[in-house]
Amino acid sequence: MNEHSSTTRRGRPRLKGNEVKSVNSPVVALDRGIRVLVFLADAKAATPAEIVKATEIPAPTVHRILNTLRQRGMVALDEEQGKWRIGPQSYRIGSTFEEGSSLLEAAPSVMRTLAKETGETANLAVQESGKLLYLIQIESENPIRASIKNGMAAYFHTSGVGKAIMAFMEEAELEELMAQLTLVRQTSNSIHDTQHLKAELLKSRQRGWALDDEERFLGMRCIAAPVFDSLENVVAGVSISGPITRFPDSKLEVLAGSVIEAANKISERLGNTSLRS
Repeated sequence: MNEHSSTTRRGRPRLKGNEVKSVNSPVVALDRGIRVLVFLADAKAATPAEIVKATEIPAPTVHRILNTLRQRGMVALDEEQGKWRIGPQSYRIGSTFEEGSSLLEAAPSVMRTLAKETGETANLAVQESGKLLYLIQIESENPIRASIKNGMAAYFHTSGVGKAIMAFMEEAELEELMAQLTLVRQTSNSIHDTQHLKAELLKSRQRGWALDDEERFLGMRCIAAPVFDSLENVVAGVSISGPITRFPDSKLEVLAGSVIEAANKISERLGNTSLRS
């Protein structure tokens, strides 16, 4: 067998120098597709023109990549805005990175402790397609208590957890969400002005917790704090709620401390380490 033979003694192809180099080089089409996905993950949503500018991939190629990824459920098109987003299959694949650490697994035991220590009902909610969705509630043993069904949707602006989530969103994401909101007045205390709401969110961000001050139900208050994932994105809000008689101004800071501690514990279980003292 001479040195130029293309097979080994076992009959397997022998790679020449230039072939070895090609094996270790990236597959161009795949590399471009990944670059598009990474950009969309960072940008949250983008037009094809924005993708072309950021990735420097030719426009016709970007269109082919997006259509291919769309067929596989890796990206989705918001036809009204003409923007592309990460799709459900990308989320499913990415979520396996933290398999066993989902909110539904990480939060309940922490919330039970929070409810027991404060004597109040503990809630956890997430943003789902522009809506605030309650996933978990641990009810207080007090006869007078807040009661919210799991799976129930609510308004962001009148909810402690909703305001906690909004307060820690990226600015572009917040603006997009607020553009969809209708600031309904559920009580006389409900915030119904956009600038007032933005000021309240800034206050919440600065102190680390949000307050529903009889804005959803008269006579009831709610204190909430944000939950973050391993990438430091806000993914949920955790709260305690109850009658104002058990939430006087003099107790708000102490109760808020308990809620923040619980939210931080859940965040750590999701892989976030930035909140450790």
